[in-house]
Amino acid sequence: MQNSLFTGFALMLSGFRLILLPQFRWFLLVPVGANIVLFVLLFTWAKAMFSSGVTYLMGWIPEWLSFLEWAFWLIYVIAMGLLFFYAFVSSANLIGAPFYGLLAEVLEQKLTGVTNNDALSIKSVLKLIPRTIGRELRKLGYYLPRVLALVLLGLVPGVNAIVALVWIMFSAWMMAIQYIDYPADNNGASFQELRRFIAQYRFAAFGFGLCTLGLTLVPILNLFVLPAAVCGAVAFWVQAKTGIVAKDLIEQR
Repeated sequence: MQNSLFTGFALMLSGFRLILLPQFRWFLLVPVGANIVLFVLLFTWAKAMFSSGVTYLMGWIPEWLSFLEWAFWLIYVIAMGLLFFYAFVSSANLIGAPFYGLLAEVLEQKLTGVTNNDALSIKSVLKLIPRTIGRELRKLGYYLPRVLALVLLGLVPGVNAIVALVWIMFSAWMMAIQYIDYPADNNGASFQELRRFIAQYRFAAFGFGLCTLGLTLVPILNLFVLPAAVCGAVAFWVQAKTGIVAKDLIEQR
């Protein structure tokens, strides 16, 4: 697999074509329904937080820094936008983790042709629930200290001018970790092994994450991005590990 931004973009977009295949469409029903409810609740919360937060933040800016007011306002808008999107993605993934883990398992078996009926048994699916939720919490443990550091850096005059760009890059990287973790976990890879795998294909992973991040910020479309990203991540993993290309399955429809 080529390690390029374009490869990552293409694999993410292939996820939409995979999730729309007849055998996978039903996987859209549960996550999209849950995502709609979650999106409405988070949007209501974010709207209230934005109004009060701007007023509070501007009140803390000393008069001698008033010429930088626009920069603080811009940073706050970007931070709130990224906080909203990541709160939405994290909550939706935590709720749908077992469901997405099952989707990743089914799709990987379809791509590779290697069937493991035990993996899809009721007993195995029930075991999947605590494991996948625990994995989501592990990813949150990786994310939160780093995002806290970015928030603190954003409060430093001069430094905050580049924090927004760093935050976008970090969010894209987290998108790659978030979704490629599903096939990695199904194949018994630890979180440390996942990070080494992504580092091996860092440009493709960054392209995948950047595409996912951008699509997640698009209203309405973001309701469908999560299951599509899971499919794209499975295609990423399978192509890197086996050389099997998801395009072959798509063309069979």
